[in-house]
Amino acid sequence: MKNDERVNADAQIAKSIGYTIFWFGIFLVLLYRWFVLNQTFMDTLDFFLVWFIASLVQFFTLASKGIPITYPVAMNDKEQRNFVFLVPLLAGILTAISVFLRIGMDIRSILGGFTVSFFATLFLFILYKIILYLWEKRNT
Repeated sequence: MKNDERVNADAQIAKSIGYTIFWFGIFLVLLYRWFVLNQTFMDTLDFFLVWFIASLVQFFTLASKGIPITYPVAMNDKEQRNFVFLVPLLAGILTAISVFLRIGMDIRSILGGFTVSFFATLFLFILYKIILYLWEKRNT
């Protein structure tokens, strides 16, 4: 069998679909184990680390290749700045809700969950933008 571009492109699409199902599948297993089975973070640490490392590898690979954080949606600079701020805010709010549902009305835990989630996501997005800026500077 010959290796032509069409076969390589089809194989890449199949691998991409498989990876996406795997990535979201592990995430859904984590959510199920945390919220339905009431397992602790330490009980699911192995699944979490596989999912987290795969996410970081994908995240930084896209950044190092110069692909915008909002790919495949085209956004102007203002929309990208809003995206970089609003997504961490949403992550923080969802974490705060999750902590509230898990622990109850412990305001310190709720604010702690929000703060850690917001700043961690914001840090990753800013790091992504820095890597993208350096890539653009190097390649232009």
